[in-house]
Amino acid sequence: MPTGNMKFSNVPDVLNYKPLSVQKPMALNKFYRTLLFSNASTAESTAVSAGEIVEKSAEKRNLSVEAATRVEEQLYTSEKITVSNIYPNPASEYAELDYAMSADIRDAKLIFYNVLGSQMQEYSLSKNQTKLRINTREMSTGLYFYQLALDGKKVATKKMLVRHQQ
Repeated sequence: MPTGNMKFSNVPDVLNYKPLSVQKPMALNKFYRTLLFSNASTAESTAVSAGEIVEKSAEKRNLSVEAATRVEEQLYTSEKITVSNIYPNPASEYAELDYAMSADIRDAKLIFYNVLGSQMQEYSLSKNQTKLRINTREMSTGLYFYQLALDGKKVATKKMLVRHQQ
């Protein structure tokens, strides 16, 4: 049998294909994981339809998005204090943050640093208030770091962009 120029008649010379796109790939992955990793004795009891998975994954996604949004809005949360991230970010004229703290906290400060690490400003959080407003008009356009210090211990650091309208 000659092996030099064998050609198969059913195979096209050029293969054109389009990759499969799935709107909800996580639901499909969960469906196949359930199908593949269930053993024969539990396969019937754990059988799940694709529709159920799509519905359940949509519910979980909505809950996890809400939880992630709440977490992303917080600079720091503990039993004694909750401090939001600064908003708006980027800031132009001012920036604000919301907070609530218990009487157990002796000293809570928000400290601003420039990108070189030099301290720019320091604000004390008052137990009698729930909002801190920071005037950013006098700050140069650029990136700043703000850090929360509780009773002398630095517990959280985030970034704030100051961008003035021209």
